[in-house]
Amino acid sequence: MGHARQRGVTLVELLVAMAIALVVVLAATAAFIGSQRLFTVDADAQAVEESLRFAGFVVRTVARQAGYSDYAPDYQSPDGAATVTSGTNMPAPSNDPMDLDIVGASDTRVSGVGDSYGAHGTRGVNASDSLRVRFFGRSRPGGDGTDPDGAMIDCMGFAQPGPSADKPVSADRAWSFFYVAEAADKEPELYCKYRASKNGPFQAQPLARGIEVFKVVYGHDADGDGVPEQWLDAAQLEAMAASEDKVADEWRKVVGLRIGMVARSARARGAAQEAEEVLYPLGTDFSELSFRPPADGRLRRVSTFTVMLRNPMKGRAS
Repeated sequence: MGHARQRGVTLVELLVAMAIALVVVLAATAAFIGSQRLFTVDADAQAVEESLRFAGFVVRTVARQAGYSDYAPDYQSPDGAATVTSGTNMPAPSNDPMDLDIVGASDTRVSGVGDSYGAHGTRGVNASDSLRVRFFGRSRPGGDGTDPDGAMIDCMGFAQPGPSADKPVSADRAWSFFYVAEAADKEPELYCKYRASKNGPFQAQPLARGIEVFKVVYGHDADGDGVPEQWLDAAQLEAMAASEDKVADEWRKVVGLRIGMVARSARARGAAQEAEEVLYPLGTDFSELSFRPPADGRLRRVSTFTVMLRNPMKGRAS
């Protein structure tokens, strides 16, 4: 009985086998890198969308509260009589910008301390605007009126109590500021400036990372029918005033806000785009307020929304 002959592979066969194995390894590596890159891009896209969604929710919620005062709880005056702290008891409006329920500045930088909302044309981050909202809080019935019922919150989500005296004053109102500033690593963020207590210092905290543009235009209702005839930025709106002491009157004609934001990813997606990108934070109807980001390869998304104000900005007649 013969024995089976054994032989090894030839050099050519070995080289062919190694080449095939190398191709398989390279294909698997490429698939892994591609899936990892796709996962990273998807995670960045979700982070951008989440930043816009959260920032939009907070700004909408606070903006709708502007001028709120009508449903504060009742208090007992020193003589024992009940006093309803409704809009009929609110202080008469003044020309002081601090008394405005809605106000802002165009293309501005805002300090993280103090009650300033900036000044027009002070070179905001990517020409971003500021927005300041004021409103009365609301307290639980009974007690001294300092326990908030949670219905009214500032931009940090802190519940705001109603007036603690039988006669509300302007200083009882809560504060919420929105503006864009750069973090220590130069990444732009949407900030909230607020006051933790009635007489405490102002504090600023980032709300949403990657928000590099924040633009606001205001629905100006000149004839008082509740419908805006035109949409103006803060500088244009103040230019409508016949004199400096009438500027506050123009702000009290605001019945709605149109707000636009641009958010960017934390990382570049790859090679920088070749064509110049043009974004319209407030839509193409406001093409003069376009934003041309640098060609850095980052993913960017735009969010635009309109908030119609529910509470009158004019206040009672003096």
